[in-house]
Amino acid sequence: MHAHTQRPPFPSKGLTTSFRFTLKTLLFLCFCFFHLPLSTSSEPTHSFPKEAFPAKHGYLPISPTSTSSIFYAFYEAQNSTLPLSQATLLIWLQGGPGCSSMIGNLYELGPWRVTESLTIQPNPGTWNRIFGLLFLDSPIGTGFSVASTPQEIPKDQNTVAKHLFAATTSFLQLDPVFKNSPIYITGESYAGKYVPAIGYYILEKNANLKVSERVNLAGVAIGDGLTDPETQVATHALNAYYVGLINERQKHELTQMRNWSEATDARNKVLRMLQNMTGLATLYDYTTKVPYEDDLVENS
Repeated sequence: MHAHTQRPPFPSKGLTTSFRFTLKTLLFLCFCFFHLPLSTSSEPTHSFPKEAFPAKHGYLPISPTSTSSIFYAFYEAQNSTLPLSQATLLIWLQGGPGCSSMIGNLYELGPWRVTESLTIQPNPGTWNRIFGLLFLDSPIGTGFSVASTPQEIPKDQNTVAKHLFAATTSFLQLDPVFKNSPIYITGESYAGKYVPAIGYYILEKNANLKVSERVNLAGVAIGDGLTDPETQVATHALNAYYVGLINERQKHELTQMRNWSEATDARNKVLRMLQNMTGLATLYDYTTKVPYEDDLVENS
């Protein structure tokens, strides 16, 4: 049975704040994915098969005193050999900052992937083959999550972590079966800041909670994380040099770029120069000979 939670009646200002989604195609697909009803006839009325819907999706409150909430989509493990109460739960956070986790869901690690023809197909590399998979649109104001006022949108990692903790505990309370599930917080890119923040916050909160009220955090995982830009960007030149991708002169040229007051522009310039110097198809994997197929990822 697929649970569907209707959007709560938030003020129009909150709705305007919530729909900041950078992928035009995925915005359309997500709208269809979560809002079109299933057909009662034998012929489907849209391109999303019944099995592509998440087991649960809806909104998780960040506070008893606020109407802001975090959107979630949960997929049960497909082939777990463990009972549901013991199956590992992976929580996925997208980067950005401000990118919806539906990007990770429908384009990267979810059970179904968007194709160039704007249909979906099973993802052979899905992460929910043996794990439960929970996507959270965080911070509030991102994707389908709702910020009731612009002032409530977090401006620091501690507030992001506080909201995520509230959302996570709310999700665990939806069904007692999740109470003892080992939980891993995962994410990529700018989630390199979110993941450590919520991991640390959980450990701090657990220390003051009864055992029965604690979040069973088993670990964290970060892919391509931007956790400490100044430290990380400074290693780009050395890494490229010691694997033989650039020469001594090029290494020196890259290491002189330390304009941290404009960190994003400086980092992007370093990466562009590095890619031009090396001729690599992608900087994410220097053994790859052809660029990744990312035509669907389009900034609005």
